[in-house]
Amino acid sequence: MNFEEEFIREFGDKYRNLTLKEVVVKKQENLCTITFLYPSIDEEMSDEQKQEIVNWIAKTLGLEQIDLRVKFMRAFVEEKLIRIAIQNYFKKHHKLVTTYLSDSNFSIKITPIDVCVEVETSTRMAKFFSEHRISAELAKFLKIQFLVDFVVILKENSEIVDDVDIENVVMKTYRPQTQRYAVEVVKEVVGKNFIPRPEYMNNIRMEKQGVIVAGYLKKIERKEYVRKTGKYVGQARTFFTFELQDEKGKLEGIYFSAKKYVADVDALEECMYVLVQGDVRKNQLGKLCLYAEKIALAAKLEFEDLPTVVEEEKEEEKVVKIEKLTALQQDTMFDDSNRYTDKIKGKTIVVFDIETTGLDFATDQIIELGAVKIENGNIVEKFSTFVKPTKPIPAEVVDLTGITEDMVEDAPSIRNVIKEFYDFTRGCVLCGHNVIGFDIKFIRREGEDYGLEFDNDIIDTMKEAQASRKLKITRFNLGAVVKALGLVLEGAHRAWNDAYATAQVLLKLNEND
Repeated sequence: MNFEEEFIREFGDKYRNLTLKEVVVKKQENLCTITFLYPSIDEEMSDEQKQEIVNWIAKTLGLEQIDLRVKFMRAFVEEKLIRIAIQNYFKKHHKLVTTYLSDSNFSIKITPIDVCVEVETSTRMAKFFSEHRISAELAKFLKIQFLVDFVVILKENSEIVDDVDIENVVMKTYRPQTQRYAVEVVKEVVGKNFIPRPEYMNNIRMEKQGVIVAGYLKKIERKEYVRKTGKYVGQARTFFTFELQDEKGKLEGIYFSAKKYVADVDALEECMYVLVQGDVRKNQLGKLCLYAEKIALAAKLEFEDLPTVVEEEKEEEKVVKIEKLTALQQDTMFDDSNRYTDKIKGKTIVVFDIETTGLDFATDQIIELGAVKIENGNIVEKFSTFVKPTKPIPAEVVDLTGITEDMVEDAPSIRNVIKEFYDFTRGCVLCGHNVIGFDIKFIRREGEDYGLEFDNDIIDTMKEAQASRKLKITRFNLGAVVKALGLVLEGAHRAWNDAYATAQVLLKLNEND
């Protein structure tokens, strides 16, 4: 059961100001604690309202055999609290940044509409923020904490000089056009020195022994467990979990450390560039994991024998042409500033749809991707392309969509399409009809293969329709919703047509009455 879906289905917009913060179950104490947040500017919830929600939760979740506590907390937007939240964010997600930035690097301005956080950094740190999309991540994190929109602005100051350099790595020129690259071990961390040619992580699709990869450390954590068998039963052993990311992919990793190496590995920080040797095997969850045997700090090297033509980097030719849709703006232009709700006003939203070879997002493939971009309520751009799959299109899919093998024969590969779609959607809210249950799973899977993380905020128009008071229907597929709203869907089960119809649904559902 999806708790949030059931909550909306039961109460509609009555408690739309509430946000589910966390659910904590303590089995030993036989206790379940559910915490809701609501904006501090809203009126205090009455005891009757709180009890209504508590009664529904107990009934819906069947918690007769466990103690239930429901908390309703105000999210106060105060500068002091925001600064504390920013510190907690970097300590948890980007520990390295805390070495270079202090509280004085952040200025905060609270307005009636949103909160603006300006970050003044060195040129080096500005590049780091940009590469890791930290501004967008931080804004999203703060919005969840305080229930208001945040804007994080990066201000580069070339006069700021970083006082420390804990990476201990000299980064040298590296041209990403070629996969022929090597690394130089800068400092031995575990085991003997080794200077190999690592492989790209996105090329590792199955279990493999003797893997050598190089990349940036992320999410490194020290953990311990107690041996239950063997000669050293009862003794604690240290191990480290981490994520390693290169230009094209990432791998989760684990390293079981001998005592003499614990201090060295414990000194590793996020975003250090390292060389790792080990075996890739499936973990207990069935996911590929790098079981590390050796780890060393490293620096990238360029080959002196690369062709001189590489000196001038040529921009890759785009495979999808972004079409401007100025003709469509007239139908969706604001009559006044209050035509749409805050979900639309001031936002850039990409509404998309895909057609696939089947319904299994783990094995089936995208054969068409269509999208429209909405800016402040205006449909302004079109993204539409076929995608050439590596497997035949089933007959039932051809019958449903009309997409044949001939139509995708000369289409670009998903590798090129997903990169351009990532650029098209960067910094935007994503939207689709049943997007959470279907489309986004394909997009995220394809993105992960090339190191692209689609972590955008998402609007699902199916959920919007189910929660809307404007509709009195029992079926919520796209065709039914379009018809109920008095709209038109031409050429159903084609990505661009469905995406455009979904965009119209989104705008219609969010018109102010």
